[in-house]
Order: sequence, then C-alpha cells, then structure tokens
Amino acid sequence: MSRTPDAIASLGADRVSGAYTGHAVVVGGSMAGLLAARVLANHFEQVTLVERDALPDSAQTRKGVPQGHQLHVLLPRGRGIVERLFPGYGQELKTAGAVSVRLPTDTLILTPAGWLDRRATGWSLLSASRPLFEWALRRRLREVPGVTILDRHDVTSLLTSRDGRQVIGTTVRSLDDAGSGHRQLDAELVVDASGRGSRAPVWLSEGGYGTPRKTHVDPNVAYASRIYRIPEGFSADWQLVMLASQPPSIPRIGYLFPIEDGQWMVSLIGAAGQHPPTDEDGFAAFTRSLRHPVIADAVATAEPMSPIRGHRGTANRLWHYERMRCWPERFVVLGDAVCAFNPVYGQGMSTAALAADTLDTCLREQRRRRRADDLDGLARRFQRRLARRNAGPWMLSTGEDLRYPTTTGGRVTAVTRLQHRYLDRVVVATTQDPAIADAYTQVLGLLARPTSLFAPRVLAAAARARPNGERGPLNSAPPARPSVPAAS
Repeated sequence: MSRTPDAIASLGADRVSGAYTGHAVVVGGSMAGLLAARVLANHFEQVTLVERDALPDSAQTRKGVPQGHQLHVLLPRGRGIVERLFPGYGQELKTAGAVSVRLPTDTLILTPAGWLDRRATGWSLLSASRPLFEWALRRRLREVPGVTILDRHDVTSLLTSRDGRQVIGTTVRSLDDAGSGHRQLDAELVVDASGRGSRAPVWLSEGGYGTPRKTHVDPNVAYASRIYRIPEGFSADWQLVMLASQPPSIPRIGYLFPIEDGQWMVSLIGAAGQHPPTDEDGFAAFTRSLRHPVIADAVATAEPMSPIRGHRGTANRLWHYERMRCWPERFVVLGDAVCAFNPVYGQGMSTAALAADTLDTCLREQRRRRRADDLDGLARRFQRRLARRNAGPWMLSTGEDLRYPTTTGGRVTAVTRLQHRYLDRVVVATTQDPAIADAYTQVLGLLARPTSLFAPRVLAAAARARPNGERGPLNSAPPARPSVPAAS
C-alpha cells in the first residue's frame, strides 16, 4: 500500500522524526502481531502484516487462535501500552460491550489462604471475550496509513543476504490460490509474532544460525469454558469471581467473568491431570467441586449460550533467543513465539503489549544512535531486552506451577521451596491487610515486579502471618464489598 505525503503526515505525533524508510513485515495477526505492526507504522513507511487465517470484520473466533473460546484479560500494564498505541481503545471496547471491573473491590478472589481483602485500592480491568479484544485492535490498525493486512497468506521462509548476515525479506504464498506460487516480500525488518506455532527455530537452524535452547515447564493444565446469559434480575455485590486452586491437594480453579452482551464466561481449569470435562454433567460436577459454591450457584439458573469448549496445549515455553551466539540482523521474534505462558495467570496479551513497547523503545534508541537506514545491532539488543522484560511474568507463572508435584520440565530447588513458604505467608497477609493485598494485586497486574513483594512492609506482614493450614473446601461466606473504597 503506497502513501501520499499527506497520508504520511496524518499518522500523528507518535511518528518518529526521520523514521526509517522502506518496508517492515510482521508474521502473524494475533494480538502480538497487531501491536507490533502499529509500533512499526511509527518507524517505517510501509508495514505488511501477513496472517494465515481469514481475518473477520467482526468479533468472531478463528482457527488460528484455538484458545479464543477461553477466558482472556488485558491487565492494566498491558492496557496502558495499548492505549498509548491506540488512543481511546478502552472506550471503544466499553462501547462494544466490555465490562469495567475494579479489582478487588468488585471481585471475589479466593486465594489458597482465604478471601483476598476487598478493601485494597487495586486497579480496573476491562472484561470481554478474546475475539472482541482482537477485533477492536484489528479495526483500528486497518485505519493506520501505510499498513497492509495480507490475510490467507503463509510466510514460508526468510530471505537473507548472500553473506547470511541479515534478513532481507520473506517469501509468501496465497492459501486461496494454489497456482500463484511463492512471491517475495522485501523488507528492512521482519518481525515474527506467529505464536506457539512459530517456525523461527527451524528457519534459524536451516539458515546456519544454530538452534535455540528451549525451557518447557508443563503443569498439565486443561481448560473448559462456557458462556451463559446473566439471569434477569440477578443481583450481587460482585461482578467477577476467581476461585484459586490450593496446590498440591486441590488443583482445580474456577473463574466467572462478565463479558459483552450481558453474559458471563465461566472457565474451569484443572492442573496435575485433573482436567475439567466437556460434557454437561461432568462440567456441572467440576463446577460444584471448586473450593466455594459461588460460581455453581450463580450459573444454576443461567441460560447457556455456547457449547462447552475445551483447550489444552497450555505449557509454559520459553525460547532462549537472547543466548544464541549467531543471530541475523533485521529479524526479531516476540510474543508467544518467544515466551508462552500457562494462561491461568492472564499474562499473555499484556506481555505481548510489553514486547511491542520494547520494540518501540529499541527502534527509537537505534534512530538516535545511528543513521536512519542503519539497523545493525537492533535485533540482538531487542531479544536481550525482551528476555529481561519477560523474566518477571515467567517467574510468576512457572514458580506457581512448580507447586504441583506432577509438573514436568522444571526443578524444585531449596530456593524454590523457600520462596513458596514465604509467598504462602504473603498470601495469608493479603486476606487480612488491604495494603498487602494491594501490593500483591499490583504484581498480578504487572504494575510491579515480583521482587516488590520483598519490600520491608511486606516482609514484616509476612513475618506476622501464620498460614491457617486449611486443606479442604472453603464454605465460609465471602467478604462483602466495602461501602467506601480504601484510600490509596
């Protein structure tokens, strides 16, 4: 898609002065790819996003996002980045039906130690289906000058310079016209955001760059989700419910989130092989087996609006691209193609936003350091910086998953056991002290690093806390929402 000078000028104040000329290619049209393409539009004259799926013009699930029927959440750190890239994105979601929820004031969160203190200041999130989150981004991206979305096309290989020093483009083929063959897309930068199915490890190996190391931590988790219509006249002092597991004895989790069109999405999650069934009776029985009956009671009279849909393939997987000795210039990998999490912690879309933000920062720094057409050193610096930004979410996800003795791929060390014992005390404190609950929720929202839980006031509260030793279902009534939110 070519652009006139007027169209280039209309991109707005975010465009970097003296940005790179030429063309950038993004592989993959999911959240990470959409956000990366928007960043690149600030730096390159043309951006082409290539996606295998046919991308719908409405909020519909699609084959390339098999987890699209399951629960998703955009945490506040991620939402802030998306709002900077697409001003008004949150309001657009709310107009389309997304529900604004204050956590924990408007929520019931049953931690392994009891109910999280609802007096914490917390933060707001928008709750919606994954297709709505993605559609709103895709619609906005289509309006950005210079961006072309090429759906129903597959990237088949990377093109490299004769000396193999840098990537100079990709080859693509149409999935609708088998006779069209392959064509070349020249590019000054190629971004792989193609998710768990990324072929980057194969491309790098075949190109002679070596094979990246991979860390794989699998707690053997599976999902089953269903959408219900909220019963007419339903009233409660909460909007959202999260019933955590209690490892290792109770590896079952239940979430109830409000989404668009006056509906709830209920997601049941089982680790350590205790997977939620996808038949009617089994799904209902699993819901009743959770540590509190609040979700089961809420949906007892609710009308199902969708089939029960299961999902697996949820292991934590990290490719260590930052450690490779040989790396081609002008090629970067981000999103789930680098670091994919057990989705139970809700970090996926937000870490995709963090990756896009990291790419933007690296491109801006590169522009200040070098000539406008010089991208040397960018790719390796980006992969190393991205690895550091992924470290906190990875620690949170895998550290908790290692509480299950059946988890594979990770090793429980003496340090891990000490961390678990300490965090057990922190979680107890979150049920008794709104300040500690707030510190904890800041970490959950990616607004603070996990290391912030070792601040002096948290250490003191943890020292005072005593785990209650509860190991069975908790039937006590959840705390009422405070009439006046706690002051910050």
